[in-house]
Amino acid sequence: MSALMAIDELKTRGSNEGRVPAGGRPSTLALGADWTELPAATELAALLLRVPVAGVQLTEPVDFSALPHHVIVRIIALLRECSAIGARATWSLILRAEQLDLVPRLDHLPAPESITVLEKGVPSVGEWRSSRNFGLLYFRKGPKFLSVVDQRPESKNLITVNDPTMMEVFLQGLEGCAWAEVTRTPQYAAAARDLVNKGLVMRVGDHCVTLPVHMRSWPLGVALLGGTLASAGKKSEDFAE
Repeated sequence: MSALMAIDELKTRGSNEGRVPAGGRPSTLALGADWTELPAATELAALLLRVPVAGVQLTEPVDFSALPHHVIVRIIALLRECSAIGARATWSLILRAEQLDLVPRLDHLPAPESITVLEKGVPSVGEWRSSRNFGLLYFRKGPKFLSVVDQRPESKNLITVNDPTMMEVFLQGLEGCAWAEVTRTPQYAAAARDLVNKGLVMRVGDHCVTLPVHMRSWPLGVALLGGTLASAGKKSEDFAE
């Protein structure tokens, strides 16, 4: 089992060209002891591409029944970025029974080790589709457009997003943000609602988050290497500008 590493240590190593102590093994990044201290999703992705880690562990259960909306969207964004760069994510999920409809909207992300439904007990993690299929919902960036591949059976589709307002809302939601930020004018509000209706953005109370994984690299061999795509090398899957 690898040692645990705090986010401050990851940042230090990131500024030191990702150097691992001599004779040491990559550590596991531990997050969640204080949900208010979560790094921004894109910041974490940039660090993990520079610093090899054994994985990312959320040390406390992700309790959708109790956590504030702004924390939930930040966690979803972090899990999405772990998937984007091939970092193993270890986490557990707590839901209320009426929140079970969230599972098919989130199960393209790394599967939790356990799912607890407060009124029902613990269902099988096998119901989480990414545990059987990789690449269920992802996007690639092109010059002035986004190409979204949705391979979930209930919404199988190839979507091209080329409207500038819709692209802006989509990209702004990658970090997880307040719903009011992406609905600031009628034009933006219409774009945000359209993305929600297409299943590309999820609204969580007064916040929202973009769901498709940015497929920067296809994570072939990552499981064998036991690290991130920083250790596997990158093969860009975005379109050339």
